[in-house]
Amino acid sequence: MKRIFRILICASIIFNFQLSTFNLSAQPFPQDYFRNPMSHDIGLSATFGEFRTNHFHSGLDMRTGGAIGKPVYAAADGYVAKVSISSWGGGKILYIKHPNGYTTVYMHLDGYAGIIGRVVEGEQYRTKSFSINRTFEPNAMPVKKGQLVAYSGNTGGSGGPHLHFEVRRGGADDLHTGARLYNPLLFGLPYTDNIKPTIRGLRVYPIGGTPLAVGKDNSVSVDGPFYLGIYATDAAEGSTAKNGVHRVEVYLDGQLFFMYTPESFVTDSTRMVNALIDFPLFRRTRQAYLLTRCLPGAQGEWVKVRHGDGIFRLTKGEHRIRVMVYDIRDNLAEQTLKVHVNGEKKATAPKTDMHYTEPYVYNGSMARVEMHPYTLYADDHMRIVEGNAVTVEPTVNPLPPHKNYNLSLKGHGNYGVAPEKVTIVRLEGAKRFASKTRHRDGWYISQVRDFGTFTLAVDTIPPTVKPVNYSEGKPLKGNNIRLKIGDDLSGVETYNCYLNGQWILAEYDGKSATLSINAIGKLRSGNNELTVEVTDACGNICHRRYTLKK
Repeated sequence: MKRIFRILICASIIFNFQLSTFNLSAQPFPQDYFRNPMSHDIGLSATFGEFRTNHFHSGLDMRTGGAIGKPVYAAADGYVAKVSISSWGGGKILYIKHPNGYTTVYMHLDGYAGIIGRVVEGEQYRTKSFSINRTFEPNAMPVKKGQLVAYSGNTGGSGGPHLHFEVRRGGADDLHTGARLYNPLLFGLPYTDNIKPTIRGLRVYPIGGTPLAVGKDNSVSVDGPFYLGIYATDAAEGSTAKNGVHRVEVYLDGQLFFMYTPESFVTDSTRMVNALIDFPLFRRTRQAYLLTRCLPGAQGEWVKVRHGDGIFRLTKGEHRIRVMVYDIRDNLAEQTLKVHVNGEKKATAPKTDMHYTEPYVYNGSMARVEMHPYTLYADDHMRIVEGNAVTVEPTVNPLPPHKNYNLSLKGHGNYGVAPEKVTIVRLEGAKRFASKTRHRDGWYISQVRDFGTFTLAVDTIPPTVKPVNYSEGKPLKGNNIRLKIGDDLSGVETYNCYLNGQWILAEYDGKSATLSINAIGKLRSGNNELTVEVTDACGNICHRRYTLKK
């Protein structure tokens, strides 16, 4: 019995040593301080830290039964610290600061309740802008835990009605860049999950070779170093079936080799997600294969690797790799991969001439490129090809940049229009994506956030405006006015609506390109005149005037 006891103690010491080596987070999160911000049980359509293009998912997407207008309650005592409204991204957002130092954030709202709604609308009319970004003093709008503060919606970049809920701390008063975001489920929110995750696929990536999909026999043969890709999802009662997982552990011959656990991350590091997954495959298939390979510029606290770069360099013979995937309630899915190493073939190191920790500058006759340090995640070779179109792309790691960079294109001559009518566009097949562009000394300059092929395009066509729910001169049904607005290239920059000569608030939904005007109490009997002005990013203006009968 004593011998068994000593063995158990030794095993415990070894296990604890492995965990301490991987520096697992032991931060105490306050439990039961925050309440469920909804009135119904929590069901999730997305979990914290899920892989998205260019960002980690920064909170919980709480299901609302496909409906908008569900009541949203303050998660704890505090005060309204900020309100942000945009046609994109989080849409209508509410930030509540709490005495314990955390801030809760509520996104994609349909509207704000009580005094919050009245203050927000007053600010929109004061600035004559639907989009606002306003901070408030602590005593301006205090709230109590459980107080009705907003209504759930589908605003901004939302893919359907739901509430996006975040817990954050730090940075510039939690409201801007540099804040740390935490998984809200770590704070004791009531959430039922008795369903284990699913490992949907494993892939082996030989260095310098073609990726190999692991078959049903769970075995693979390799000739040299490689790294592993893991595609796993989670499900729970009342939640969707392909949510993100909470933790991935990879063991090599019984020893912990790799661990991924996205408990938190800093807002400024969110684009690193592109370097953690097989990004080209994810872009094509939306299957997010987490890679054990760790590029030096993307080694955040969410990944722990026993051997620096996460690449397996194994001796000849048989090895076993065990993959263990956990959800937030520690339900476990696992799979063991048998790897036969035929030899120790060395891969040829790729050519690199750009150091990711240093600035990069390219000055050509038709293109100039300026990148700050850490725009890439590892040393690389930049391929820049000049011509009527200019290609800028890394050749070793084909990933989007971590930071925006400056791109300048030389004008090819007289375009026959004012310089502000010329814009830089990125070509992707038949599609063109314009960037905000300025002009100086014959060069067109923009900050871009993608690699690819770029050229200059002329935009002289004004935006379009089209009524949706009324016809010129006919009686208006109801008090809501809806119009479609759009632009063929540079994109809608500003819009303003005037009813009987007075500016009126119009909400713009970027997904449907629709303006909605709530005209309750603002329409007079008889004829009403509605004027709509829409400007694109190249300064082209569309004016439309309509007569509404009430």
